[in-house]
Amino acid sequence: MNEINIWNRTLEQTKALPFGTRVCAGKNGDTGTFLGVNRSGTIVVAWDNSKHSKDAKMLACLVEYAFN
Repeated sequence: MNEINIWNRTLEQTKALPFGTRVCAGKNGDTGTFLGVNRSGTIVVAWDNSKHSKDAKMLACLVEYAFN
């Protein structure tokens, strides 16, 4: 799968990514699902290596955080 390297993008470019885009943190870095950028500029990603990334409640909290 071809993930988008978010370390190579400006904040504005990252904000423009569609919800659910597969991303990575640097070359050969961790991969995850892009959830958005909140008002303070925090990039929110559900990382695949997180023990809670498949937990529906935690994912819902992350999505809510991304849209605040």
